[in-house]
This record gives sequence, C-alpha cells and structure tokens, in this order.
Amino acid sequence: MVRPMRAVQVFLAATALVLIGAVEAAASARQLAAQAGRGRPTLSGEGAALTLAGLALSVAVYLVLGRAVGRSGGPERAAVAEGVASGILAGAVGGSLRALAVSDYLGEQVARFGLPAELTFASLAVFVAGAIVASAIGGGALTWLGFRLSSRSPRPPP
Repeated sequence: MVRPMRAVQVFLAATALVLIGAVEAAASARQLAAQAGRGRPTLSGEGAALTLAGLALSVAVYLVLGRAVGRSGGPERAAVAEGVASGILAGAVGGSLRALAVSDYLGEQVARFGLPAELTFASLAVFVAGAIVASAIGGGALTWLGFRLSSRSPRPPP
C-alpha cells in the first residue's frame, strides 16, 4: 500500500520533471521550426546549455526526492520505488509531450525521404517507451543516491 504522502511526493516530483522537459521540448520545437528548409538540425551552444540545465534540474529533483524519503525515516526500498514511479510517470507524460512537440518535424523528414507515414508513429512510440525506461532507471538510481546521501533523521532546530 502506498502512503498518501509518498504518493504526493511522487506526483510532485513527476510534475516538476514534466515541466522541466516541457520547457526543453518547447525550445527544441521552436529551434526546429525556425530552421531554413527544415533540414538537418544544427547543434548550438544555446541548445547544449538548455539540455545541461534541464539535466541538472532533473537530477536535483530525484536527489531531493530521495532525501525526503530518507529524512522521513522511510526505507531504502521506498526511495527506489518512489524514484522509479516518478520516472515512469514523468517519462510517460513528458515523453509524450516531447514526441508531440517534434512530431510535425519528424513527419516532414520521414515524408521527405518517401518513407511510410507509419514510421513517424512507430518512431515516436519507441521514443516514448525509451523515455519511460530511461526515466525509471535513472529515477530509481538517483533517488537511491539522494536517500544514501541524506541524514536518516531531521536535525533538531538550533
């Protein structure tokens, strides 16, 4: 049975992760839409900085979640479970939002090479599945790390 507070923590962490991903996806979609001729995407310092910032914020969310479990006296197993659950939820919702953000661009590229339109859908489905798996694995590992780095009990106020 999942405790209500833990469910709230999972929901809040997943929401934060989805928001971080949505900001990244929106920026990527704008960059793709602004490309002349909608050709091959270029790597830019701005895009790399945005990706690095998003990664750092996502890692921080998972570490804070693990710390919250540890500080509340929860077991190590709960930290991993909450990280995995947050990752699955964030991967499913965030991956779907990212797939939606780039679907037009991907559809144009697939059509440009004369490939069947079903390839676009299949590629996006694989992308979302990959987002779920990667987020679940990363979430479990980083939340466990946050748990291990946390103090087991809150410090008394001075």
